[in-house]
Amino acid sequence: MAGFLGEQLSSIGFGVIGLGRIGGFHADSLLHRVSGARLVAAVVDEEHRRRLIEAGDAPCELEESVPALLARPEVEAVVVASPAVAHNEHIAMAAGAGKAIFSEKPLADSVAKAEAAAEAVEAVGVPFQIGFQRRYDRGYARARELIAAGAIGDVEMFRGMSCDRLGPIEFLKTSGGIFMDLASHDFDAARYLTGEEITEVFAVGAVLVEPELATFDDVDYAIVLLRFANGALGVVQEAWRAPYGYDIRAEVHGSKGKVIAELDEKFPATLYDERGKVSSRHDRFVERFADAYVAELQAFVDALHGGTAPTPGLEDGLQAMRIAAAATKSRREGGWVSVADV
Repeated sequence: MAGFLGEQLSSIGFGVIGLGRIGGFHADSLLHRVSGARLVAAVVDEEHRRRLIEAGDAPCELEESVPALLARPEVEAVVVASPAVAHNEHIAMAAGAGKAIFSEKPLADSVAKAEAAAEAVEAVGVPFQIGFQRRYDRGYARARELIAAGAIGDVEMFRGMSCDRLGPIEFLKTSGGIFMDLASHDFDAARYLTGEEITEVFAVGAVLVEPELATFDDVDYAIVLLRFANGALGVVQEAWRAPYGYDIRAEVHGSKGKVIAELDEKFPATLYDERGKVSSRHDRFVERFADAYVAELQAFVDALHGGTAPTPGLEDGLQAMRIAAAATKSRREGGWVSVADV
């Protein structure tokens, strides 16, 4: 692809839509840790904007609306970190304004909206990257290298797991459900690590933590069986409960061996005492994947400067959405669901 900046060599001006937990992290990265970029302005909802101004905690100038942010010529790229239900709208608006787009997942809260957002991006040809940060984690990246090099032979089985703390109910109502919010990372990891497409899913779920989830047909525990295009099988386990600390892992079995990418210990030291092996665990995903979040945004900036296609891209975001939608349909109706059918 042609260089997005042409011959321009200066740092890329960024706007951020949403300064919540992950949006705030990206804003801080643009200020302090990502080279070749600068934070210009951000936009948040009116109540959040008021709190930031009163506390003096705004990381940059705050615009009053998304159109105002996108109208600024010095904003050449945007980070979409608004609530999931608004991602497709903000992606389409940014594309229409000709801005390069880095968006948190999911693309939308439905496949139809996600496909419409993708069409808006493709229509104008702006660079786009979806925020599947596990691809930039050193453990996952090394596992992919080993599998691609044939270290475990032919891929035959995958296992992924994510256990996190339950978020606020108001957030979960607009997140798209456990499969689009939490499990989408494991679906993408399955595709990324194995190099194979997921063709069918069978999902079950239960409400064991927060009864209110049942009022909007969501669950807090889920298991998804996977079938891959090459005949391999897989399982993804999801939970909105992690009393012992944030827990994620991926395991790929092959004809000659297996490779595991899992939770790193919080500190590079382990205590052994009368209790046995004692170690500290990460508490939240932002903490566990801090380096990966910076690395994925740096990769996006480097792609813009170098005129290469950012990765993961639109199709990766769409496939994760389709798999999540198939899992949701399977959980609600029972039986195997073809990913192609959604």
